[in-house]
Amino acid sequence: MLVRTMRIRYKTGLAVGIIVCAAFILGTSVLTGPSISTFTGVIAMIAGIGYLVRPLAELTESELTVFALFGPLKRQFPVAGLRVVDGRIYSGDKKVPVPAWTTNSDDWRALMQRVQSRNGG
Repeated sequence: MLVRTMRIRYKTGLAVGIIVCAAFILGTSVLTGPSISTFTGVIAMIAGIGYLVRPLAELTESELTVFALFGPLKRQFPVAGLRVVDGRIYSGDKKVPVPAWTTNSDDWRALMQRVQSRNGG
């Protein structure tokens, strides 16, 4: 049996916006001298790059795995227990932490179609 893995990415515009803001913060920090803003700019830059290169989640035939932005943490939800209610994904009574506003639009539509088709919805 061939297992297809679907990667759900973060929205590219969100990542670019964070990187642009981080560059602005770092640029003003260079002009005004090092301060807490320098640290804030570096953290924002790292987060923006993380949004570009890390997937938000992966969907296989048997489970949806949601990754942390940094580090090895991940949460796994069995596909059999997933359902869509009002445009949100639930596993049992708990909402799955995959917000539509941070997810790539094409990936979100494909994820919704696959979850609904598995559950006959």
